[in-house]
Amino acid sequence: MTLFLRRIALLLTATTIAACASGLARRTADDEAADRAALLRLHAEQRTAHLEHRADLLVAGQADTLWNVSGGRVSASPREQARASFQRYFDASTFAAWDDLAPPRIRISADGRMASVIVEKRVHVTIAPWRGGAPVVQQVRYAWLSVYEKIDGRWQMTAIASTERADST
Repeated sequence: MTLFLRRIALLLTATTIAACASGLARRTADDEAADRAALLRLHAEQRTAHLEHRADLLVAGQADTLWNVSGGRVSASPREQARASFQRYFDASTFAAWDDLAPPRIRISADGRMASVIVEKRVHVTIAPWRGGAPVVQQVRYAWLSVYEKIDGRWQMTAIASTERADST
């Protein structure tokens, strides 16, 4: 094979590889819309889970282990441990508000495999008394960043970092 033909073959191979690689990363507007809708659906399910006291629904959109950054600490919770903990909290709670202060801010990676959702939430909750104490009334504003990964074709929350402050409204 002549040097010219080898160069042409090499160029065609490189072009084919580049075309295939760019095709893998190429996402359509429909892909973006479908992912955004799925993430908004998960966000809505979180609200439903709180108002209906359904820890099973809350953790259904979480990965096997959820990393939590809050209060100056990092912790990891297996899904079942998170479900049991949230169910105890839900069983003792009455929500007067669990409302978005702004629409969730969603950012999806170019390859469609990771996403972040930024949330600002107003939560007014009364927690039943523990061991004869008085009920605890909380009016709190939360802000959090959730990290999602697409695992087996489904968005699953893998990490959350949150802050809170008293709600004066």
